Amino acid sequence: MTFLQVFPVLVLWAVVAIRLVGLRVGWKPGVLPAIAAVAVAGTLNIDAVYLAVDPLLGGRNVLNLAIHLLMGIGMTDLSRLLLQVTGRGRRVKVLVGVGLVLAAVQIVLLVLSDTRGSAASFTDTFGTIPTIAWYQATFFAWFGMISGYTAFEILRRNRSGESKAFRIGFDLLGTGCLLGLGAVALKMIQIGLEAQGSGESFSRALVLGYNVLLALMILGFAAGFILPSSERVKAAFRARAERARDIAALRPIVAHLVQTPEGRRSLGAASIELRGRASKAQLYRWIIFIGDVRVLNPGLLSPQQTAIIDEIGTRIEHNGSPARHPASTGR
Repeated sequence: MTFLQVFPVLVLWAVVAIRLVGLRVGWKPGVLPAIAAVAVAGTLNIDAVYLAVDPLLGGRNVLNLAIHLLMGIGMTDLSRLLLQVTGRGRRVKVLVGVGLVLAAVQIVLLVLSDTRGSAASFTDTFGTIPTIAWYQATFFAWFGMISGYTAFEILRRNRSGESKAFRIGFDLLGTGCLLGLGAVALKMIQIGLEAQGSGESFSRALVLGYNVLLALMILGFAAGFILPSSERVKAAFRARAERARDIAALRPIVAHLVQTPEGRRSLGAASIELRGRASKAQLYRWIIFIGDVRVLNPGLLSPQQTAIIDEIGTRIEHNGSPARHPASTGR
């Protein structure tokens, strides 16, 4: 059981790490806060971690509520972002509103319940208490609602124009949500049996099935995010390496031109740094500077240098034309 708890959490933290790398190459935070919230909740839900942390909070299983809230908030935000990307986010506000109401209900139900004594197997230990049965059912209803609605909208989205990595990734995310819905169904059965006092016979099988489906859901989520994200990371590093090669090819040309009268005249207020790091802004400034010098005196460049500059300029235009920024503007 420990493996089924730990391995999915490690996978989630791997997704967080990839998204953090993405921030360094210009990505927006996107799903990072939501995935991080789910990863933290999963980490706290590991039995050994739970039994170590909850006593520090008073030993009343307040940590269980914190895990529920983190997981619910993370999943709700994740659903909101996924549905916005796929253009299927028409009922996102309703989803968020229902989640807030159910979160408030859970807080009230836990406060009304006697849950003294930290218990990693929360449903097994306190499931016969009516308020806890409702507390558990409320959370998993929230989780199931998010998973089911997200799966439904993702799997019926319009796939036209999607890249292969994006299409496969989102199909895996939709499948992961369906697996999460299956996990919720098993958990609801367990909650019902425990509330009736007859869950002992089936508890182990239900818990195992729930954990297996939940682990598969997380793996589906991880693969769904990692696949397109890894392609973007690879593309970003390829672009960075290509930019470094372009700057290395242009450096001797720029070093020569800044010594010429035409180069000094074109410099003006421009900031031309020959030893700076290979940034996009630096490359753009060099291309603009060389273009200005060519207008003043095309004969300063040899045919070979002209060919190098034209090749780099064509590649920049193909990847997205740079705008002329003032010298003080960084990107």
